[in-house]
Amino acid sequence: MLDAFSGMCSVGEAVGQARPVWINDIQAFAYEVGTAMFTSAYPSLTSADISDRLFYHYDTHFSRLRSVFVDALLEEEALLQAPEFCDFVERYRCFKHSLNLSLTGSRKPEYSLFSTTYSDSFFGLGQAMELDSIRFSAFKAYSEGFLNADQHRWALIALGRAMLRVSNSTGHFAQFLKPKEGSFRVFLRQRRRSIWLEFLTAIEGLRPVGTASWRQDNRSFNRDSVSLIRSFGKRKIRPSVIYADPPYTDDQYSRYYHLLETLVKYDYPPVTGAGLYRPDRFRTPFSVKSLAPTAIMGIIGAAASIGADLVLSYPTNGLACKAGFDILTMMRERYPRAERCHAISHVHSTLGASKGSATSPVIEQIFLGRV
Repeated sequence: MLDAFSGMCSVGEAVGQARPVWINDIQAFAYEVGTAMFTSAYPSLTSADISDRLFYHYDTHFSRLRSVFVDALLEEEALLQAPEFCDFVERYRCFKHSLNLSLTGSRKPEYSLFSTTYSDSFFGLGQAMELDSIRFSAFKAYSEGFLNADQHRWALIALGRAMLRVSNSTGHFAQFLKPKEGSFRVFLRQRRRSIWLEFLTAIEGLRPVGTASWRQDNRSFNRDSVSLIRSFGKRKIRPSVIYADPPYTDDQYSRYYHLLETLVKYDYPPVTGAGLYRPDRFRTPFSVKSLAPTAIMGIIGAAASIGADLVLSYPTNGLACKAGFDILTMMRERYPRAERCHAISHVHSTLGASKGSATSPVIEQIFLGRV
């Protein structure tokens, strides 16, 4: 089974060891998650083992960054102890001034992407320094042979989870929250959380799926789904069934997770907008009403062209349906043996209630096309 839009791999986990599972996602972080869960030869290390292998380089690099940001870091430590909002406002002003001086008064040190780009946004300065230091220590441990490729990947995934846990946001990276009188204590509570401790906690909860022998037959891809599926027409081994759960709203999901892409790539992108977005964020045609029907038909046609059965998940309020297209009719253009197997009342998250409500009731439809 190929999961063409694998995300955080819940479908692959549900299928489990019933058959080989191939995963694909265009987002780099999601690809790393799928690769780790379904193809790893080695599990993640324990928190004690990863700490033993990373801490020296982590501590050394954090000290190096501290020497650059020492004044701003002291101001942030005072800020985090503010008892009332009036104290917070004054200390925050001093911190921002000191941080700006640090950022403009010296060249960027090695491995300082988060410290120099994202301090005082989704993360505090100290948290950003921790992020850079863990990223640096994982790189050093891998390059020196203290981590293998699988263990290094698990470390990056744990660091991504830690980022989400401490982020000053509504649970994603579309936009960071600005402190207000009614919320500044929540802001301070998040800023006090340690990335290093969250990282150690996260890595304890990471496990690959199934047995090592089963994972040897699995594969992972980081491709556009339609072009990937079509490419199997030229290969001897191809999936016999494809599961596709494409985007269905006008939200471009890359804006919610762009910082996880930056964590993996660590490429110092120029950033813009309220969410400090990367310039190369992937934009999918599935999230454009005028393009969604053609995109859906592209998935259906690609799967049929390689002789694979297709399981397609799409809600009744998806953009293609809103554009006046019937999914079952579209399926039957390439799969004469097509049916709507399930229509399930469900609730989808709106990713932060940007459109009024935190959730939206939908009818989730499951279509099956057989070759």
